[in-house]
Amino acid sequence: MEFKKFNANPKEWKREGDCVVRAITTATGKKWLEVYKELFEIGYKKCRMPNSQKVYEDYLGKEGWIKQKMPVWYDAFGKRHRYTVRELIEEHPDKRMIISVANHLTFADKGTLIDTWNCGSKSVGNYWTK
Repeated sequence: MEFKKFNANPKEWKREGDCVVRAITTATGKKWLEVYKELFEIGYKKCRMPNSQKVYEDYLGKEGWIKQKMPVWYDAFGKRHRYTVRELIEEHPDKRMIISVANHLTFADKGTLIDTWNCGSKSVGNYWTK
């Protein structure tokens, strides 16, 4: 897995809590303000914040992204393990994925993690492919 540091926020703010907007912006190629506005409009209708899971899942579904369940693997003793972002990307080097980890959303493009920080060691929740 490669890592590319990139901040899609037009002001390049750090620690802004906009990872949902940044990940979706990077994945879709849309402008940050356009994605923010679209998420805000969905959130407004649902009385939720734009970065709420129920909001961004609705948005991703409307954009054609398909939700994949949290991937797991079992060791020789039958113990269940969660994939890390790095492991998921390395197992699917040809895919574009929006990946959920605890309190964060990130984007991987064909083997490269693109984000403001390297979250490759974090455990994967659900993820979306197109």
